[in-house]
Amino acid sequence: MTGDIPDEFIDLIVGLEEGNLDEAGRSRLVEMIREQPELRAAVTEHFAVSRALSEFDRPDANFAGRTAAHIAKVAAEGEFGFAGKVTRRIIRRRIVKGLAAAAVVALALLPFLRDPAPELGPKVAELTRKAADGSYLDPVAVHAGEVLEASSGLVRLNFENGAVVAIGAPAKFTVVSPMEITLESGRMNGWCPEAAHGFTVRTASATLTDRGTSFGITATEDGHSEFMVLDGLVEVQKGREMINLAEGAAIKSGVSDRLKVVAFDPSEFKSTWPLSLGILSVRGAVIAADPDVSENLLKQEDDDHVLVIPEVRERAFTRPLRAEIIAPGTLPGDIDGKVHVLKPDPTKRLSSFVMRYNPVGSFLEDRFLRFEGEVTFDRKVLAIACQGPQLAHGDAAFSTTGKWPGIYRGIELEQKLNPPDQVTLSEDRRTVKVVFYAGQSTDDIRVILEDN
Repeated sequence: MTGDIPDEFIDLIVGLEEGNLDEAGRSRLVEMIREQPELRAAVTEHFAVSRALSEFDRPDANFAGRTAAHIAKVAAEGEFGFAGKVTRRIIRRRIVKGLAAAAVVALALLPFLRDPAPELGPKVAELTRKAADGSYLDPVAVHAGEVLEASSGLVRLNFENGAVVAIGAPAKFTVVSPMEITLESGRMNGWCPEAAHGFTVRTASATLTDRGTSFGITATEDGHSEFMVLDGLVEVQKGREMINLAEGAAIKSGVSDRLKVVAFDPSEFKSTWPLSLGILSVRGAVIAADPDVSENLLKQEDDDHVLVIPEVRERAFTRPLRAEIIAPGTLPGDIDGKVHVLKPDPTKRLSSFVMRYNPVGSFLEDRFLRFEGEVTFDRKVLAIACQGPQLAHGDAAFSTTGKWPGIYRGIELEQKLNPPDQVTLSEDRRTVKVVFYAGQSTDDIRVILEDN
């Protein structure tokens, strides 16, 4: 092989051999092998299985052993070339054994050493994996026809037509095309903009077709499926049966059963629903609201948390916006609370979320609690409205009900018994941190995001 081999790639191979490559490193190694043919060539020629690859599709009980011997032999080659670099790196770390055992681990990479299967179509989406510890791995391209599995955590697919799908493990599914997924098993939430209306999800027992909505699907390996709508409308079909399912409704299906109406209970989508809407993470006293239909979201109460509540998505920017925060910084602090007016921009589309503390019932006037936490979104924040007049001004553009429940709006920048409430927008404009001193009333802000 000619040309330099990246040190990062050598380090990843060494980590693989040593058996200490974590999930993020493994994902990065697979990505590099898939996307850079010259690295595939290096692994094929020097490290893994040049002769045995030709027998990969044939059952052979001695395959792993023969491959291990091959790797051990390659590792003993001269100091030049890929194998020599890897060997020297290992020696510097005083690792002189385990190469044969590493061959068995390396077998997991074999599908990626080969060129992508010719039957795969063009790229249609990007997949991001959220590990069990809450970290995100780098996105990888997904092509039409790919069969994907998730054994833990969550995965999110961002389709090039704007559709977003979040799937909870364990799951197995096929990305058939830009407009179709086959869900063999798993729990899925989907959201589709106007450009992706008609998006289809097939299960073993029925098919859902989006008509402009946010929906949830659960599919089990025995062929049972359940479909529900959190916003908008879908069409569910099983053979000659077809039902239009509206917001707040749910049905289930089996391979040999008719479609049957069931109680609407979206609680099982507590992790996938926020991810499909663009909430990447929450920390501290800030949590995502429980999944529900829009008219119920602002009614949610919680004594212990600030809720992140979705309002609208893909709303045309046709009205002026008033907000105190339009750039990174902290209010009060380096942001002074001055009200800014943002002029409409028809080329942009916007989403909005409410961050709201709303206690169950009411408390004495002198009872105040401190809540600190943050939320990170998948796209940039355009502006944050923090006090009552600015929130009321934005209701026409963003509120799903036209008004908010309750008489108290916004946060307090001057308080007699406590420090002021505080809102911070991060430098990358994706994380909003709040410190609320809340008592008998609610504390609210509206976070406005740019969708494009």
